[in-house]
Order: sequence, then structure tokens, then C-alpha cells
Amino acid sequence: MTRIQTLSALALCATLFACGNNETPPQVEVWLPDTAVVKLPMEEYAGIPFNTSGQEAVDKFKCTQYDLTYSCKVKNGEKDEDIWLIYNEAGRMVLMKKELGYFKKDVADAIIERLTIKYGLDYSPSEGQESAFASGVRKTKSYVFGGGQVAFQIGRSLNNRNELMLVYFFPEDVGATFAKSVMN
Repeated sequence: MTRIQTLSALALCATLFACGNNETPPQVEVWLPDTAVVKLPMEEYAGIPFNTSGQEAVDKFKCTQYDLTYSCKVKNGEKDEDIWLIYNEAGRMVLMKKELGYFKKDVADAIIERLTIKYGLDYSPSEGQESAFASGVRKTKSYVFGGGQVAFQIGRSLNNRNELMLVYFFPEDVGATFAKSVMN
């Protein structure tokens, strides 16, 4: 490197360093459920009843349809939430899904604690399931709440490099079936 190239590189590094120190990193908002106890069985989540048709989701809640899945931005209390509504081929809503991003142990522990207070914990992974998940044999581990109507799941991404957190809200009968499948 010539002296001018070295000085230019040092100036660039100093400029980048100074700019980086003046900026604060963007704050990522963490979703945590409230701890108000809910009457079970639940008939809705975030103001969307489980018996909402796909057309009602579009008309009433301004959701965007993607085949049998609907993307919705709803007001839940004072916060906006992004929720996915999933329908079966018969047009019945079978679940609402909330994507929570990448796994962070402290956030996951707080979510599990709050969901336990709010809905009551029905099921958590056994030591063997935890071990199988940690080794990569199992792709998901699930916690079930509220008689199966709520589930918190940690799952591997498609490339198996990341762990993602999801919360599911089910109609009562679908949730009971999901809970049985997870427990077996």
C-alpha cells in the first residue's frame, strides 16, 4: 500500500467508527403476552373470532389473502400485531399464527411464564424431547396452554441454521387435536 492509500483507508475507518458511535442500534420490540387470565374455551384472539370466514377476514379486518392463508395487522389493546389466519380446504379457520422471530432464551422463558399465568401450562417437552431437539433429531419443541388452544413452539428454520419462535391460537376442537399430537 502506498502512503496515500494507507491514509485514505485510515480516514475511512475513522469516519465509519465515528458515525457508528453516534448512532444507536435499532431497537427490536419484543412481543410478550399480557398476564390477564382468559376465560376458556377461547372464542377469539385479538378481536378476531375463530369462526371468521376468509371473506370476513378481508372485509372486516383488512387482511390480505394468500390462497388459504391471510395476513392481518390488527390492533390488540394498544399494540398492532401481525397475525396469520390459516384456513383448511373447507374454508374453516384452523389456527392463528404469530411469528416472533429468532429464538432468544430469555424472551422465550418470559413468554412461557406469561402464557402459563394467562392460560395455564398443559404440556412442556420432556428431557428426551429437549435432548432430541438440541441434537437436531427433532425439528420443533412445543409448549401447550389453555387446554390446547394456545401453543408456543420453537422450531428450526428450513436451512436448520436458526431457531424461530411462534405462537399458535386454535379453535377449541383443533387445539385439543394438536395437543394430543404433541403429547404423543
